[in-house]
Amino acid sequence: MSSLAERFPRRTIGLAVLWAAAALALAAGLVLPAVRVTRLRLVDETLSVLSGIGALWRDGAWPLAIVIALFSVAFPVAKLVLAAWLWFAPLRQRGRLHRLAAGAGKWSMLDVLVVAIVVASMQGGFLVRLQPEIGIYLFAASTLLATLLTRLIDRCQHQAETDRAP
Repeated sequence: MSSLAERFPRRTIGLAVLWAAAALALAAGLVLPAVRVTRLRLVDETLSVLSGIGALWRDGAWPLAIVIALFSVAFPVAKLVLAAWLWFAPLRQRGRLHRLAAGAGKWSMLDVLVVAIVVASMQGGFLVRLQPEIGIYLFAASTLLATLLTRLIDRCQHQAETDRAP
């Protein structure tokens, strides 16, 4: 059988726009300032997700840097690549990956949770003050858009399977 893109050609443009919006929001969310850190009410520092990962690595917290890089960079990028693959792949190649995408969807907000936990753990009363910046909102928006994208693809996959059944 053909790909979902061939099966539902009218939905391809809308899903492509949604995919592009998720990818752009992710890229911007990773590089734009995500949090403003004020230490001792004197020193102001703005960190993006990527610069925060780099700072953790330089400070010797490389295990935490790796975890955050996996959940905040690799996992969201993999979800977007998988969504594109599911839309354009032939039916025979979609089965196992579709189940993987459905399972990954259950963990879709974990990347935002990891960033939120790191931000919360840095709070130190009057010594450290954190303020969210535009990057964290774009990062969260990319996660929500990617979740919507995979849900729509899942709906098309289910409809294609239902139409194919005798």
